[in-house]
Amino acid sequence: MIREVRPGVYQKNAQIAHIIGVKPRSARFSPCTSEKEARERESFKNLVLLCLAHHAEVDDKNYGEKQYPSELLREWKREHEGRNGPVLDSLPPINEDKIASLLIASFTPPLARLEKVTEQLERTGTLTADTLRDLRNIVTVMSNNATDPEADSARRLAYAAEVFENQALRASARSLAHAMEILPALIQKLDQQLKRLGRYL
Repeated sequence: MIREVRPGVYQKNAQIAHIIGVKPRSARFSPCTSEKEARERESFKNLVLLCLAHHAEVDDKNYGEKQYPSELLREWKREHEGRNGPVLDSLPPINEDKIASLLIASFTPPLARLEKVTEQLERTGTLTADTLRDLRNIVTVMSNNATDPEADSARRLAYAAEVFENQALRASARSLAHAMEILPALIQKLDQQLKRLGRYL
């Protein structure tokens, strides 16, 4: 929903869509039959956060309801929120500005999170499942804007995460150290072979 464009300055990159529309002529609108249903429509249970492009599609007055029925949006919400869904569903009515201010208050910029992961790797020398998951999340956040200089770094991090996903860093470091030990000898042998070949050419 937000991204840090420079230290302390945030920009929205997502918007709230209502699963069941709250205004007449909005996508997926149906009249409320009770006061309880009206309150539920304003609760977090009826909200889904979408990127700006998808928000426009999902709420499009001409085809939003047909292409993005409420059942599909609920499925997206369940998948995205996972085990946090029931807790989030119990939130009282909330608006976009309030959500943004809560996110900013708890937001840790991707580079700060990356520093934390790096410190942990340096300290422990192993890549745990939790660390890998956090690394993948950081990569996803950094990759969201393809024109951002961080996108190239994100691609490199994604590659590193793949390489080390099933290996302990200490074992990988040992392999690299071994390669560095034997590489000079291999280069020397290769150089000798090239010199011999040069005599015959």
